[in-house]
Amino acid sequence: MIWRIKVSNPPVTIITPTTGKISLSKTLSSCGDQNVAYEHILLWDDVRDTKDDPYLVAKSNQDEISGNGVDCTITSIVIQGKMVKGKAAGSALRAIGLMAAKTPFVTFADDDVWFEKDHLASLLRVMDGKRWSYGKRKIWTKEGECLGVDDFESVGDSESRKVPYEMVDNNSMLFARKFGASAACLYRETEGYDDDRLMYGFLKKYAGVPGKTNHATVHQICPDRLEGMFRKGCTRV
Repeated sequence: MIWRIKVSNPPVTIITPTTGKISLSKTLSSCGDQNVAYEHILLWDDVRDTKDDPYLVAKSNQDEISGNGVDCTITSIVIQGKMVKGKAAGSALRAIGLMAAKTPFVTFADDDVWFEKDHLASLLRVMDGKRWSYGKRKIWTKEGECLGVDDFESVGDSESRKVPYEMVDNNSMLFARKFGASAACLYRETEGYDDDRLMYGFLKKYAGVPGKTNHATVHQICPDRLEGMFRKGCTRV
């Protein structure tokens, strides 16, 4: 089922796969605070973690955004049944969003992240003729403790990287839509929690040199199992 609210012509699509976590409201609010027009695709995994009607969630957010004068289109898509079930259902949801997007650029906002007000603007600003860009993120615990800036993992090929792989988190990058459509199969077929690494490798190979903001404009809640890694590796602020 698909519900569409308001028509606009924004430069960016934000893709949010969600099961209806409580933290989704903070994600939506931070998107509404952006100073760049955007389209938001909410991909609901069978609405299993919420009792709220996806249409009402989208409409409520639309009304709030409109009140702030931001030009935005919101689309709620509920994926029912077993269409995206599997080891990496969230990745499969992202694949649907990548194929549905029609704006020049695409990014992600998982339902456990929130953005600084200039997040989209900063990513677009450093694009400067390039075809993708990325910034940094601050990591938080579920209890609200800021562990610092991730200067060691989600940093691409930076010399500050302290992990044996290169990656940029999905929520920290922005790229031309055509690369998202071409890479959607990577998201759909993966069975691991590695779609951001796959996308980073794809963009590095085919999209050229990225623009880098070098600023942390994404805030992300880390899973409990990764708290130790981030607590040890993040740069305290």
